[in-house]
Amino acid sequence: MARRLQPTVLLAAISPITIALVAGSVALTLLLSGSLIAAIVVAIAIYVLRVLVSYRIAARVAALPRRIDPFALREPWRFFVRDAIRAQTRFAEAVTDTEPGPLRDRLREIGESLDNGVEKAWKAAQRGQLLTDARRQIDGPQLQRQLEGLDAADSRRSGLEAQLATHGRLARREEHTRTELESLDVRLDEAVARVTELGTRAGGAAELEEVAASIGNVVRELEALRLGLDDVEGAA
Repeated sequence: MARRLQPTVLLAAISPITIALVAGSVALTLLLSGSLIAAIVVAIAIYVLRVLVSYRIAARVAALPRRIDPFALREPWRFFVRDAIRAQTRFAEAVTDTEPGPLRDRLREIGESLDNGVEKAWKAAQRGQLLTDARRQIDGPQLQRQLEGLDAADSRRSGLEAQLATHGRLARREEHTRTELESLDVRLDEAVARVTELGTRAGGAAELEEVAASIGNVVRELEALRLGLDDVEGAA
């Protein structure tokens, strides 16, 4: 949180508006009171107030939930988030088309779980993007060619092999994350399709609970995937 606030507060501390406010308060105090000490006290008070207000505003903005933006990612990560959002939209439409009553109320509860799942898919995809970026910083084929051109006793081999091993681990983890997100997205689509189907016929309470359980399982697995990737940002 502190790292996110520092740039905003720093800019407020040195901005032309802050300087103008302080200079204006000094001039006005001198004009009204003729006291340099009073002018300095007022200037300090105005400066501190300006920075404090900027800090509070930045804190409120930083506390807001981050908007899900698939286009902030590259493929394939963008696709996974867009697919999850499409499932979320279809589910919301199914809820809207359902007559008011216990069924709609239950669907809304399930929808909250689905919304949570979309948020977790977004976070997992962000970390997947970090994996991709980290892997691309290491030129695996080039490292392999360099290794093939060295003698077995060459002291440079250990360093190149270590880099190549890191590239391999990142690639495997990236592929695992991609495969998991793809599978979970498919299961989410299937669950939403079942909800849409249930809305076209009477009954189906037991089936609805099966769908709820399916979405709940997907959300839990997305959370597990996200937790498993929490160290990606620092590693990258």
